Amino acid sequence: MDLSQKSIVIASYTHTQNGIYTTLGGPALAVKKYLLEQKIKRLVCIWQPLPISDTLSAIEETFERGVAQKNRRFFFLNWPFGRGKEISLIYFLLKFRDIFATFYFMLTYGKRFDVFIGVESLDTIIGIVLRKIGLVKTVIYYNLDYGVVRFRNKFLNFIFHAWDKFSYTHADYTWNLAQDIINIREKRYNFRGKFKPPVLVPIGIDLSAVHPLENTQIERKVICYLGVLAKIQGVDLIIEALPQIIKAEPNVKLVILGSGPLEAQLKEEVKNKNLFPYVQFCGVLSDEEVNRVLCKSAIGLAPYFPDPRSTKIGSDPTKPKLYLACGLPVVITTVPPIAQQIKEGNAGVVIDYKKEDLARAVIKLLKEDGFYFICRDNAFRLGKTFDWVNILNKAFSHDY
Repeated sequence: MDLSQKSIVIASYTHTQNGIYTTLGGPALAVKKYLLEQKIKRLVCIWQPLPISDTLSAIEETFERGVAQKNRRFFFLNWPFGRGKEISLIYFLLKFRDIFATFYFMLTYGKRFDVFIGVESLDTIIGIVLRKIGLVKTVIYYNLDYGVVRFRNKFLNFIFHAWDKFSYTHADYTWNLAQDIINIREKRYNFRGKFKPPVLVPIGIDLSAVHPLENTQIERKVICYLGVLAKIQGVDLIIEALPQIIKAEPNVKLVILGSGPLEAQLKEEVKNKNLFPYVQFCGVLSDEEVNRVLCKSAIGLAPYFPDPRSTKIGSDPTKPKLYLACGLPVVITTVPPIAQQIKEGNAGVVIDYKKEDLARAVIKLLKEDGFYFICRDNAFRLGKTFDWVNILNKAFSHDY
């Protein structure tokens, strides 16, 4: 596909901190960077900040031939309540923000676009309506979070699947993170062979932004967690296992990068267990700072909680891939498919969701240099296979 004459819209959630877009904003940022480097005719990005962002106002960025043209905002009150919870009133209010803001930006822009990429179902449905009224030609449903039991609340779960099914059946193309998602959806809805084949677009890593260090330059006793501080991510299991790790390796240090609903609880637990000398909460950092901290660390932790409604089951999370690209052997539970790749590539340790298993794996990597450096070499090797440029070259090879 020749992108040079294309005009494309991306509508996606994002995360901003001090005016900077962070890795919590998902893969749409990588798509933006790729398209800017392609210098396409016109790129419009409609960003919808997550509740934990420092602003809740939707943002529109416009670029022509890779050059920034203008920046508009759709004002939304910085609602102070419930912003740290996984599901609260503000999440539903933000859905209305996303609908009104996206329509406002698109209707007042005054131009027709070749491609509309909607990240998740609501944005895709908006794109389908915009296609109906002639403002966009092709709609891509970029599906990131899929689960058979996405929400415990039956009504919310029904809405999720109704929107997903509508988006899949009415969009022109569907981008999926993993083959397992494609298989589960087609079996659930009996879709096989009825629509255009879904496109496999796994999560990638911007390898040009990662600057790994030599083995002698890393902090050998530093273990890292990157991501949202939520139960589904298993971050609380790390704190539970830490005393056992400290007993075996008193010089260990846990660095936590990110924020989320469990942050206050985790800090209180660290305080009550007198673990503060061993734990550093860094909050949300810029991508550059995250890469710098990870490259200097020794081990990456990804102990996903095996909840049957977890979106990580059959999905393709970013965190383990970034760890690998930075050269960190990964300690990961069996929840996401990438765990199997890590196991087969001997690039870390795959565990069950038990604090004893987590502690044992971390201690082995901290204490056994021979084993550790073999895993580190393999992590680099596996990480190089997740280059965003190659992934998006394939994704945009279709005739959109």
